[in-house]
Amino acid sequence: MYLPKKDIYNLLKQNHNCGVAQTQPTVFNELPFINFEISNNSVELMLNNDIGYQNIEVSIHIWAGDSVTASNLLSNVEELMRNDGYKMTYSADVPNIGDIFHIVTRFTKNVG
Repeated sequence: MYLPKKDIYNLLKQNHNCGVAQTQPTVFNELPFINFEISNNSVELMLNNDIGYQNIEVSIHIWAGDSVTASNLLSNVEELMRNDGYKMTYSADVPNIGDIFHIVTRFTKNVG
């Protein structure tokens, strides 16, 4: 079974000058910041009970001090994920919290 967390982390770390973590911090000490979670890693089995392929969905949250930075980071993340075989299936602005702007996205990929 393929476990994508390490690969996703390393992929997102290619965004220089941006913090990356698997979980959202309780306090943002740096912006921009990206956190992610694996929201689905289900398997499709073959008749012999081996894994035929996996359905992977990654939820990515982008946090920034302004809307332009958040949008530019979304564009960078989309390109990195697409170059690794992921397809963006959802993206939305979340109402900002004070001076923190938030975009949530989802990416899917079938592996196997």
